Amino acid sequence: MKKYFLIILILNSLQLQAQNIIIGFYNCENFYDTTNQIKVIDEDFLPTSQKKYTSKVFDIKSKHLANVIYNLGRIDNSNGIAMMGVAEIENKDVLEKLIGEPILQKYHLKYLHFDSRDQRGVDVALIYNPSFFIPYQYKPYSLTDATHFNDYATRDILYVKGRLENQWVHILVNHWPSRRGGAFLSNSKRIWASTVCKKIMDSVSLIDPGAKFIVMGDFNDNPNNASIKKLELLNPFLALFNNGYGSIAFRDSWSLFDQILLSRHWTEGNNKLNNYKPIIYTIPDMIETQGKYQGYPKRTYDGDRFRGGYSDHFPVALIFKPILSGNTLK
Repeated sequence: MKKYFLIILILNSLQLQAQNIIIGFYNCENFYDTTNQIKVIDEDFLPTSQKKYTSKVFDIKSKHLANVIYNLGRIDNSNGIAMMGVAEIENKDVLEKLIGEPILQKYHLKYLHFDSRDQRGVDVALIYNPSFFIPYQYKPYSLTDATHFNDYATRDILYVKGRLENQWVHILVNHWPSRRGGAFLSNSKRIWASTVCKKIMDSVSLIDPGAKFIVMGDFNDNPNNASIKKLELLNPFLALFNNGYGSIAFRDSWSLFDQILLSRHWTEGNNKLNNYKPIIYTIPDMIETQGKYQGYPKRTYDGDRFRGGYSDHFPVALIFKPILSGNTLK
């Protein structure tokens, strides 16, 4: 009887100690290196620019982003992030700098990245912890075709297939065209980005009808916009948006452009990762305390004035609790 009771205690303990799986997304806002890249427009982020974007500023920026990734990965005593999509990163050099920060080194993070043809040289990438996630195949998808983005290039969609908690998942990291020129006039560009994203998922689903998708990104649209609805995915961030929460502010209005969406197959079958909680992650240091952006996400620069902040976006995340019991996150 004592031996049986001890086994029950051990099993309960293992369930309670099951590691959270944290999946995040972060628009890092102009995370450039200090070297002039001839083929991209990066002149505002050089030591000789009006911003005086020196190696010291680059170091501060990198350390701040690393602190966010580290602390986000420690929520509920978790053992670091499983993966994080990032946007507005210039190249592999800044990713090497970021994952090489001392606070992150113990996680042995890796990344997947392709240079896009974006004129500003900013791309998307996926940072991941190989203890949680093992990539199998990955490729970029361009938004350019015969009738779209012929006058300028924009960011690619990064597709990654891999094993997360011993199950196959398909990840798409996005940074859709901005609202420059107005939300209405630029809407067709984001509708096209949504169309391409949906085509990628449909092509995967033809081979694997039960495919599990994680679609993350800065969509430059809110959860209730047509481009997001067109994806026909579960949106864990819709309730937060409906309650007035946002990840970016503009003219004293909050938007939730940063989201992580899931395919409906997440709620089907024996899936240990169907118990999740969405969050918009922020701490006081990430909030601007003065000037015209007071209360907004604290940026690295206010115009050309160095503010020593993080990004004009707050990161978002889904926290999964992969336990065998029927407990749910609250």
